[in-house]
Amino acid sequence: MNYKLNKLLQFFTLLVIILFIIVFLLSYWIYKCENFINNNYLTLELRIDKNESVSQTYNKLFKYLNTPPFFKNYLLLVYKFGKNRKYGFYKFNNKNIKSILEDIRNGHTFKIKITIPEGFNIFQIGNLLDKLKIVKYDDFINYITNKTVIRKLTGKNYISLEGFLYPETYFFSMNEPVENIVKKMINEFFKNLPKNFEIEVKKNGLDFYKGLILASIIQKETYLEEEYPIIASVFYNRIKKGMPLQSDPTVIYGIFHQFNGNLQKKHLLDKNNPYNTYIYRGLPPTPICNPSISALKSVMYPAKTDYLYFVADKNGKHHFSKTYSEHKHKVYKYQIIKK
Repeated sequence: MNYKLNKLLQFFTLLVIILFIIVFLLSYWIYKCENFINNNYLTLELRIDKNESVSQTYNKLFKYLNTPPFFKNYLLLVYKFGKNRKYGFYKFNNKNIKSILEDIRNGHTFKIKITIPEGFNIFQIGNLLDKLKIVKYDDFINYITNKTVIRKLTGKNYISLEGFLYPETYFFSMNEPVENIVKKMINEFFKNLPKNFEIEVKKNGLDFYKGLILASIIQKETYLEEEYPIIASVFYNRIKKGMPLQSDPTVIYGIFHQFNGNLQKKHLLDKNNPYNTYIYRGLPPTPICNPSISALKSVMYPAKTDYLYFVADKNGKHHFSKTYSEHKHKVYKYQIIKK
């Protein structure tokens, strides 16, 4: 009996020792892993692609580091590294591994600040996005001119999303999915669109889209916000009289990729340019830029004038006229003599 009891005691003693060793080794392993996570800092750029394997991400982070034994297993068990990875582009500057793991888990990707100026058109926006490596120019243009995309986002069959890309400061990741970029800009447009825009422009004889087109033209005609309502009145007056708008910015938009900054008479006579408002009466086919709130409001509430013409002086300030003879005199005064 004593013999069996001694054997049992020896067994339990051995078991306790083994358990102690296991707990000790496990605790030591946890300590080593946590110590490594908390006290090692990394400076690197990391891109996690969609459907990227755990091993691929792990190697990008730790391939050249002397990690503790079975460190990958520790990340999988304790930090759920396999599930808690958000794809995207990350940039870490002397950041400890614990913070890096938190950023990856929460999707705190590296954001690039981009400001879309008021009056930028889709081509200028595309070039800016491409320059900052947010999205490739062709991918952006192809997306915003895709009929299915346009229909889905606006409910209409417009030619492009020109006019709907709200000018604002945004923060995007490098190689951001183009659908995310466009959706964000369009959401900002509708969020900031003045209330009753469609109702007010209808009172002036335009539907929603034509109101947006006219706002974009006004935006490009002047940089002086106080002139917006007056210029709006000029275009409304010309439309009512059946006169061509004769807007230089619309002509330039139609030849944007070939335009070298010098608008010539041949451009004003070009019948192949559907945006040539010297040849074609009424509004052009689409907006020519993405207008500001002030430009949109000027279409809603134009000034009450009889003006039909305007000309800019050397400082960019416009001078308005009711008759063509008066306009010619001001052109001579502010443009010809002042040269």
